[in-house]
Amino acid sequence: MSPGVTEPPAAALPPARVRATTVRVRDHFVLARFGRTAREQYRAAASKGLLDTLTSTGDRWVDFAQFIEATELVCKLFAEGDITMARDIGRFAAETNMGVWRSLVYRVLSPSTVLSIAGGLWSHHYDGGRLAVSPEGKHGVRVRIADFPTPHRTHCLSIEGWAQRTVELGRPRRVSVVETGCRLRGAPACEMVVEWE
Repeated sequence: MSPGVTEPPAAALPPARVRATTVRVRDHFVLARFGRTAREQYRAAASKGLLDTLTSTGDRWVDFAQFIEATELVCKLFAEGDITMARDIGRFAAETNMGVWRSLVYRVLSPSTVLSIAGGLWSHHYDGGRLAVSPEGKHGVRVRIADFPTPHRTHCLSIEGWAQRTVELGRPRRVSVVETGCRLRGAPACEMVVEWE
């Protein structure tokens, strides 16, 4: 590059989108955990756009901001604003998504293989970033959310809960999840280590 000429800025990543069904898991969580009246309260507090997503059928891409609103609203209404409830939502999503395949999957596959396969399905739920899963010791994996356009704490907490419950469904004796990096605190990626016995 010639002297005095500055390098052009890197292209900004486009805003992330998420599947409507992924957002609707929050609505299903409220119904399952707190009941029909609570779900009515939840829907009444939602923005018009989020309410449309929660009450519509079929699947489509929606703005990631709806995922954040849906998750934060659950935490506000049912956990006094404590966003760590996002982990419970992630755990619920893991069970919901596994469905009838659970017993077959866990009879054949190790927890690390299940998480790797699930990581490969990332682009079914989000159209930005990727979920990378790599071995970590004898009974663990490192889960890394890479290149996601708009990191958010409720998203990371949801993924933590999802990862933990995904492994727990295989019935190990103990499962732990430890966050090892967060982009919101300056790390190059959001990542966690999942270990089991």
